[in-house]
Amino acid sequence: MARLVRHWWWALLAALLLAAGTPASAQPVLQLDAASSISTGGYLALLRDSGGLMDADTAARATSWRALPGSVKLGYTDDAVWLRLNVQRSEEAQTRWLLKFSSALLDDVRLYRRDRYGNWQLVQRSGEEQDRRSWPIDARSPVLPLQLDSAEPESLLLRVQTRNALTTRLDIATPELHGAESQRESFYYGLGLGFGLLLILFHALFWLKTREAVNVWYVVYVGLALQSEWLTSGLAQQTLGLPGWLSDYWLSLVLCAALPVGVFYSDMQLGLAQRMPRFSRGLIVFFTAIGLLAAMLVIGGEIGAGMLLMQLAALTAMVIMIGTAVWMLPRDDGRARVFLLVFGIYYAGVMVAFLRNLGLLPNTAITQNATALGTLIHMVVMSVRLSEGYDRMRREKEAAQQRVVTWAEQQTELLEQEVLRRTEDLRQEIGRREYLELELRAALETERRTRQSQLDFIAMISHEFLTPLAIINTTAQQIARNLDAAREKTLARCTNLRNAAKRMVALVDEYLSRDRMNTEQAPFQPRMCSGDELRKLLADLVADWPDERVKLHDAAVPERLWCDLQLLRVAVRNLLANADRHTASGLQFELEVLLPSQNRIAFRVRNPGAGVPADEVPYLFEKYFRGRQTQQSPGAGLGLYLVRRIAELHDGEVVLENQGQEKTVGFLISLPA
Repeated sequence: MARLVRHWWWALLAALLLAAGTPASAQPVLQLDAASSISTGGYLALLRDSGGLMDADTAARATSWRALPGSVKLGYTDDAVWLRLNVQRSEEAQTRWLLKFSSALLDDVRLYRRDRYGNWQLVQRSGEEQDRRSWPIDARSPVLPLQLDSAEPESLLLRVQTRNALTTRLDIATPELHGAESQRESFYYGLGLGFGLLLILFHALFWLKTREAVNVWYVVYVGLALQSEWLTSGLAQQTLGLPGWLSDYWLSLVLCAALPVGVFYSDMQLGLAQRMPRFSRGLIVFFTAIGLLAAMLVIGGEIGAGMLLMQLAALTAMVIMIGTAVWMLPRDDGRARVFLLVFGIYYAGVMVAFLRNLGLLPNTAITQNATALGTLIHMVVMSVRLSEGYDRMRREKEAAQQRVVTWAEQQTELLEQEVLRRTEDLRQEIGRREYLELELRAALETERRTRQSQLDFIAMISHEFLTPLAIINTTAQQIARNLDAAREKTLARCTNLRNAAKRMVALVDEYLSRDRMNTEQAPFQPRMCSGDELRKLLADLVADWPDERVKLHDAAVPERLWCDLQLLRVAVRNLLANADRHTASGLQFELEVLLPSQNRIAFRVRNPGAGVPADEVPYLFEKYFRGRQTQQSPGAGLGLYLVRRIAELHDGEVVLENQGQEKTVGFLISLPA
């Protein structure tokens, strides 16, 4: 199918070109002199040989010859092409001449001349199908020697066939002139290729240093362009002695690879992947697929079809890239303008070469070298652009490094300040924690003493409750066994029962009152109490002890008092019990009501006895604390603690008023009146 399409396209194009020609009968004679290289443009007649079956005699007799207005430009075709040229040298001109073809990609070039019998004979042969060692002239492109011994006009027949684009000029020059031109061309091509190799080496080394992906793709991009130019110019074939089939496949596959690489590199330069990611991916995928398809056609032997597809796709890609760059100009950050400058030159050269290969432009020295010139200028400008870009990046990097250094210095200063602040905070935190540690140690010590006190309390309370219960039980049994006992014995036993019961009541009162001190469980319940209630409370408390044991001074009892009467009973009774415990038998202790100020009331309990040791004074009102003087007497260590808690609930206080001065010990409860 590709072959049919290709044949149809080129048949139509050739028909249009031939229709524009003139009949072969009008073919002029080319006059040769030694002035310069002579172009055969306008002196050639062309005959297409479909299938390449004609011999020279058949071609010479054919009637379908058409005059060519310029050079040969038939594009890709499988046909053999016959060219007829009429030449005549001047009398002064030399006899040795050279026929030079501009295209280095011609597979088979043959020169036919008439012998003395008028028969056409093959006299010279060149082209890539021939071993280069058998070429008559060692050159980039086919060059055929022409010996003109006679000054008479002579017709020459040339048969040309190639797998590549059949687009070429035919010039005639003297060997001396050809040698000079070859030297100049070799110098120019060598200079261009050498410059390209230097660019590749420079950017390869730059990539090894920077690891920038753009350098890798630029090396690949330039490498493919140089290979294409090297093979297209024929220098590779001439230098390496490559056979035609190998150079054709090599060049075709290089051009197929250059299509997606060129699109990708152009995409990178425009930054389409960041601006239009979907459009960028679509372009790369599409032209990569086209490049692969063209490569498959080339590998399958359809070089002409593959190259035609590749060239049309390349022209399309150039138009798309140029159009995209133009569309980006209004919102450009500099990339689009640079792209149009750098790639516009290269695209222009490539387009001229493609149009020349398609036969749409004349085959002149300018069109023939347009790609080489465009590539050279493009590589120079692109290298300058990359160098400027890296120089700008270097300056930006240095500026960024300076900013980083400045920022680092600022951050270092801030960090030092922060370290100082944190260090001070840490010192304060350490001090606070040391203080908390001391408090914790003190709390642990208090907890240890409290736990020990609780253990002592448990051991004591078992004894304290069991002793009065045992007395009650024993006394009750005695009364029951001897109901007729004497009145004195019965009264004594009843006194024992009463004392044991009082002890039990005191213990129960202490523990029940201790539970009431927990305000989360039993709230403080004050009310307005009358003076009579207070006097009755004091009388009941004094009545719990034998006559003359407690001396009461209640002359200062107020008429009203806001208090919790039950808790006040517990507090005063505990002070009286404490005084009774520390007062020797036969001696008296006192309870006195005072009004120290207009809005205060106080209850003082004093008893004769030794003072409280100084080291025990701070712990007198702590729970479960029992001093050394009370270790041998009954008690739970809760009495004074309950007195303090009751005073605090009434917004009052309890103090040790006298520590043994004048041989008395006194406690004073002070409450708001």
